Order: sequence, then structure tokens, then C-alpha cells
Amino acid sequence: MISENFARCLAKICGDGNLSQRYLRYCNTCLDLLDEFKEDMRAEFGEVHFIEGKVNSGTSFVQIQNRHVLSAFSSQMKSFKIRDIFMPVSVKNSSSEVQLAFIRAFYDDEGCAALRLNKSTQEWKRNITLCSNSVQILKEIKEILLSLEIFTNKIYRNEKKSNYDSSFILSITGKRNFLLFKEKIGFNHPRKAALLKLIVESYDATPKRKPYLYKKLKKKKMNLAFPFE
Repeated sequence: MISENFARCLAKICGDGNLSQRYLRYCNTCLDLLDEFKEDMRAEFGEVHFIEGKVNSGTSFVQIQNRHVLSAFSSQMKSFKIRDIFMPVSVKNSSSEVQLAFIRAFYDDEGCAALRLNKSTQEWKRNITLCSNSVQILKEIKEILLSLEIFTNKIYRNEKKSNYDSSFILSITGKRNFLLFKEKIGFNHPRKAALLKLIVESYDATPKRKPYLYKKLKKKKMNLAFPFE
């Protein structure tokens, strides 16, 4: 059994993190997720020392060079390289709360909530996707979602003929699945959480039946184009 704090940290290193022999690093443009990572690390390991900075692209990172911490993470899986990641056995053998903490944190990094308009019909198109080069972790997450009665579409290759994009996509569609995902998992990333809320609201904001709500939702959607990273 592991804690929810450690499960979230594991998911973050599987997502936008990196583990080497010298350091553990988590990169993200979202300050909320970086702060959550630091809070979870303190809760799990005490007052660890954080090195903070930005990589060449400008993305912020939090780095730890503590042997005890590195050992704790390296014991979970041999490699955190994007193609090698999976859901650690310690997460699978823990409570549902721990499993959902891991999944939510992984969705925060690698997931996407999308709400868009069909150009010809002006009707809403909605989906929640999870992208990874590891098809194994997507299959494991799909299985847990199914246990929550959140039904997903088939996992598919993002670009079948691409020589450089070897990622896979796990997609969720349908109002019932969106509602369950929002209730059971959700996002901590502010923009993704706001988009998920709009996805649910969009079912009551159609251009024909409720034009006022439709226009209001379109404005909310436009305002989300530039906010929090």
C-alpha cells in the first residue's frame, strides 16, 4: 500500500517528469501542478530540498537530488522513459482512492479536455483524451475506468503512418461518461477543469433550443483560449 501523495508524484514523473541517477525532475507550465507536486513530496518525504528553475524552452521545473527520494521512485519501475512506463504494482495493489489519485495526476499531465464547434452544423463536439507512447499504461487505466463504469473508445495509434509519432490515444465520449469522469476523477489543471465543466454544460446549451445559453457558453469557451497555462 502506498499513499495518495506518492501515487500522484509517481504519475507526474511518468507524465512530465524524469528520473536519472542524479536527480528527480518534474516539469510543467502549470504552477498549480508544480505546487501540488511539492506539497505531495513534503507530505511523503518531509522537508526535502527543491531546486527550481526553467529549461531552455521556458518550462518551469522542480528538481530533487536526495538519494532516499531517488531510491523510492526507482524501486517502482526500472525506467520512467515514456515508452516504458506503466501503472506500478504498488498502485494496483492499493485502494481505489490511491489508484484514482494516480490516474487523475496522469490525466493532468497527459490528458486533454476538448470542446469545439462543428463548422458546418455549429453543434458541439466533445471528448476527453489521454495520450501516451506507452500503450500498456493506457490499457491499465482503461481497465480501471471500466470498473467505474466509465466506458472508453478503443485505444488507437495517433498517427499510424508516422515515423516519429508513436503515441496512442485513449478517448472518452458521451454525456454519462463525462459526468462520471468529472465526479470520480476530474482535473486539477485549472484550464482542463474549466473545459470539463463547459463540456458538461454544453449539453444544455444548444443553438436551437437555448440560443442564449449557447452564446454564453461560446463566450466562456473563447475566454479559455489564453488563461492559465
